[in-house]
Amino acid sequence: MPASLERPAQNVPKPVMPELAKEESRAGAQAFLDYWSDAMWYANQTGDTSYARAIASENCEICMEQIDFIENTYKDGAWFIGGRENAEIQDPNIERSPDGIYKPIALSSAEGIKLVENGAVTYEALPRSGEGDPFLVYLDYIDGAWLYITAANMSGTGEVGG
Repeated sequence: MPASLERPAQNVPKPVMPELAKEESRAGAQAFLDYWSDAMWYANQTGDTSYARAIASENCEICMEQIDFIENTYKDGAWFIGGRENAEIQDPNIERSPDGIYKPIALSSAEGIKLVENGAVTYEALPRSGEGDPFLVYLDYIDGAWLYITAANMSGTGEVGG
């Protein structure tokens, strides 16, 4: 059941990583980003950040801050409504950069999110299409698995979150 002003979401299905998301390819990277989206959405819905934490680099400061914020929100008895984001790789092909990291260009859309504290919405981020605001997603592929490193603005574009 979706979250409401009265209670957090209930019976939220756990994210499942598809086999394709383990493949070192453009399709594998996209499937991995879809799983990252599912893991973060699950965290926003339940406060359980273990799935997102397992696939994010500990060096991703913005990721760890976001994950810690979600955990602390639920520990404080608050919760989120919404929060699904999707990142779509724009490059027709992806390849490792000379530094060993994949950096595909992506667009991110979001359904918007509300923070509920004591039965009232205390913060709201509006939906966004992501059109015209490309960013780089930094990914690594180690021992048969993708790792989410971070996301970064491209010069001359807007701001992006982890």
